[in-house]
Amino acid sequence: MSKASILVIARNHIPEQLLKHGFNPASESMVKAMLENPQLFFMDRDLAENDPNFKQLIPYVVFQSPKGFFNYQRGKASSETRLRLLRSLGVGGHIEKEDGDIGQSSYLKGLWRELNEEVGVGPSNNIKLLGFINDDSNDVGKVHLGIVHLYQIETSDLESKELNLTDCKFSSMQDIKTNEESFETWSRLMMPYLDQ
Repeated sequence: MSKASILVIARNHIPEQLLKHGFNPASESMVKAMLENPQLFFMDRDLAENDPNFKQLIPYVVFQSPKGFFNYQRGKASSETRLRLLRSLGVGGHIEKEDGDIGQSSYLKGLWRELNEEVGVGPSNNIKLLGFINDDSNDVGKVHLGIVHLYQIETSDLESKELNLTDCKFSSMQDIKTNEESFETWSRLMMPYLDQ
């Protein structure tokens, strides 16, 4: 694993409603309060990945086009070994120390850095906040807290810029749910909300 320092917060400093299992819709003010929380700090990734006393804040962006929702399979060399070969609806990753001082601006910088690295997308106003996603039922979920965004995209030519994002495509929610078992947990938790 990388020796990067990533943004975390102690579990006991996260509001209880955000730790409810599943997807939890949230307002901009709730997200702002989380991102400006004085208890946030950067932690060595190797330590953070194995300590459920802390949650890593992860931007998780779902892309929707007229052809459906972007989805992909995580490659065999994915840095998150516990999610390899599973499909995902979300694109994103860790907020790193290099993204700047803790706060909303470094979160957004990290979000756009991840989207550019993974699918070549730059900043846009077509993105909106949906809420938080939490899943303490497995080892990956216990150490991550997702901040979910929906990105409306006009075309369906989004493609992977990383070797670890494979078999990229846009699919209807009906097709996605038909293959639900092949998706990682966060994606499965998002499906009912996106299928409205």
